[in-house]
Amino acid sequence: MQPMRKHYLHFSTRQTTGIIILLAIVVLVFSLPYFSKQAPTDLQVLTLSNTALQMDDVNMEKSMPDDAPLRKALHLFYFDPNTIDSTGMVQMGLRQKLIQTILHYRNKGGKFFKPEDIRKIWGLFPEEANAMLPFIQIQSLQNAAGNKPTQTVLAFHSVELNQADVQAFRQIPGISPALAYGIVHYREKLEGFVQTVQLKQVPGFPDSLYATIEPYIYINTQQIPKININRAEPFALLHHPFIPENVAKAILILRKQQGSFQSVADLQKIPFLNAETYRQISAFCTVE
Repeated sequence: MQPMRKHYLHFSTRQTTGIIILLAIVVLVFSLPYFSKQAPTDLQVLTLSNTALQMDDVNMEKSMPDDAPLRKALHLFYFDPNTIDSTGMVQMGLRQKLIQTILHYRNKGGKFFKPEDIRKIWGLFPEEANAMLPFIQIQSLQNAAGNKPTQTVLAFHSVELNQADVQAFRQIPGISPALAYGIVHYREKLEGFVQTVQLKQVPGFPDSLYATIEPYIYINTQQIPKININRAEPFALLHHPFIPENVAKAILILRKQQGSFQSVADLQKIPFLNAETYRQISAFCTVE
């Protein structure tokens, strides 16, 4: 009996190895739930992170008041803050709460005696007030203290870009003294403006300002300056709106190699200049 029991309890090396592997697999299977709870997968971490971000967004939206001001660009035009109605203020781009504040101020008897008075409106951002000031035109009001009318803002006259001096540019709403000097300096480098849109190329000129002042600027089409292809600086040629850059470079090369052009027709020596392009640019060129 004893030998038979020993026979059943004896395992070969191969069987022993198999039993050990089987036990290891059983232990691993039962351990997986424990380790999965302790260390979430990358996918679980990503899902949890996204959920947390979404919750933060929801909490932020809940914490932000419904009338939280959004700083949008204003669409400015001339107006009198004492008489402009809500429709006009909406067209200007003012926030609804700000419109209500202005109307409430006026309904309570409040008056704007000078443009700077707009700053006392609660909720108006300083940069918004600065942008609005040049466009405020207040009709004469009787001052209760001394019965003296306030100064009426004078009507603004259109400006011809090639004739205006620094002082004239400074009268355009939104143009600072520094920008006025910059416009004149840039005009000299160009040897004159050909299109009003060239103002956008002036260093420091805000893109949003052009749409505002466009109704008040113009170029006399009878006196559009022609560019002298013999004397023009490279900057003027390369920045001319009607002369393609490759043509401008060719003009500079020919001028250096062959000397002065005898006539505008000499531009036709440029090999790649077709008849249509020549016709377009020749009207803006001169050799005199």
